[in-house]
Amino acid sequence: MAESFPTFRDAFNQPDPTPHLLKLIEANPQLPTITLLVYVYMDLVAESPTQIYKYADALASVRKSKITVAGGDRLGNPAQENIRHAFNDVFVGFHSFDLDNVKDKSVTPSNEFLVASLISAVSMMYTFCDSPAQVGALLRGLHYDDENYGDDVSSREILVLGACLQLLVAGSYLYGPKGTDVGRVDVLGALERIKAADIVKDPNGQQLLQVCDFNFGYIFPRLKIKVDYDSTSQGWLQELCP
Repeated sequence: MAESFPTFRDAFNQPDPTPHLLKLIEANPQLPTITLLVYVYMDLVAESPTQIYKYADALASVRKSKITVAGGDRLGNPAQENIRHAFNDVFVGFHSFDLDNVKDKSVTPSNEFLVASLISAVSMMYTFCDSPAQVGALLRGLHYDDENYGDDVSSREILVLGACLQLLVAGSYLYGPKGTDVGRVDVLGALERIKAADIVKDPNGQQLLQVCDFNFGYIFPRLKIKVDYDSTSQGWLQELCP
């Protein structure tokens, strides 16, 4: 039997977080419990982004459980929903808020928008959710000069780098041979325009943009299967997010 841990944070820090997370959820199977779980996950990723796959693996295992949670339907009536639906609803809410705008314009590991972009990409990889806010943030970065998006010029560098993070981690989910948005966006053309316009000034950011451009310009067109960007992004992420 799994030992009881008082908080989700304690559970995540165990060698195998899954049984401890499940026990905490089973003790209070409510939608606010799932909200707290996802909040703690995001908080831990912000503290240590290179651990995101460990934490996401644990969430993916939890999501496979048969637990149902008490929530409500769209009319506000009490209702039970399976944990997969609860995950989707909670993640959509967080991504819609976190990817809405850029508050911090500095290229640092603690930049909230960059962390949110990383979390968003991993959400797509693990199919935790798929929300318009995620794709919208990506398009805002790629089409930095499109007045239809109306973003502040001072936000463009962070928007571009957020898009690069999403592309490197989950690009195949959207634009791979079997991606949901394949053929809809000229990703390589957008990246080349971004480089030519010298949008990214930060040295680490320029490295990220270069890696992203390389993947789409060289590796990506030559592969006939889904591309896994984890290995190509890992080194840069460890430098930016130690």
